[in-house]
Amino acid sequence: MRVLIPFTVLDSNLIATNIPETDFGVWAVGTTYAVGTKVISTVTHRIYEALIESTGVNPTTDTSDPPKWLNLAATNRWKAFDQKISDPVTVPNGTTTIEYTIGSFGVPSNSLTLFGLKGREASVVASDATDGQVYSRTISLIDNTLVDDWFTFFFEPARVKSEAIFEGIPPYANAEYVITVTDTTSVEPELGQIVAGQEYTLGNTNYGTSVSIEDYSRKERDAFGNAVIVQRAFSKLIDFDFTVNTNSARRTAILLEEIRAIPAVYYAGIDTEQFGTTVYGFFRNFSINLDGPAISNVTLEVEGLT
Repeated sequence: MRVLIPFTVLDSNLIATNIPETDFGVWAVGTTYAVGTKVISTVTHRIYEALIESTGVNPTTDTSDPPKWLNLAATNRWKAFDQKISDPVTVPNGTTTIEYTIGSFGVPSNSLTLFGLKGREASVVASDATDGQVYSRTISLIDNTLVDDWFTFFFEPARVKSEAIFEGIPPYANAEYVITVTDTTSVEPELGQIVAGQEYTLGNTNYGTSVSIEDYSRKERDAFGNAVIVQRAFSKLIDFDFTVNTNSARRTAILLEEIRAIPAVYYAGIDTEQFGTTVYGFFRNFSINLDGPAISNVTLEVEGLT
């Protein structure tokens, strides 16, 4: 059982990317904006839409009542860090790669996870100014989980893994991490979230851990009984069951208490992706049962971000 506590990516940590920040024009003082006009801020890296025609009202500091601007979303470049998996970074037609270089956190990162992926493969290369390249790994995103006989081998539609965990990164405080997601010219790559930080082992995950989802789609029936279904995002719900050494119970509690309001990455352990227990989100609650002097049981309910 592991948890990756993420670093916050600021302007100083985003070293390079091939994703431009040109979604809309940059807001400019003195310009009159009509209702419905969209602008961006390169300070907050957000997209804003005008609700009322105005001049000189900065959308990043608008305190009008009613408001003159609506904060819509992160810019395409910064969607990789906005904690919204279902609203990914996209690229123009014909672009085959998404590339980000992040780093200079000042503290070591030993793990990095990507979510909301679409592509053929994802890779991470870590480099240090003194020691050069210290880590390089490429993960195939081709998912053959549903191929279990010759019929599905030939006729099952191609699927890709939506997550990739890069573990065992040497802990250099000011390393740079080059992240690349690659696809083909016919299917452009996508990237939902980049989560880099420090990974901790909480314990040993047990059978009995459960996986489910919470669906936010609209499913109703009208007065005539006709079904009205509107597909929306969903979040993963994982109820982890794991054990810890009883003398480590306080350590486990402290780690979880510190991230009680921080989205983090939780997963069962190395080489456990086939169980579908990797989730980026926050825990609802946890319980440490001090069952004996050697081993204690822990339950942890985690709700994923959408």
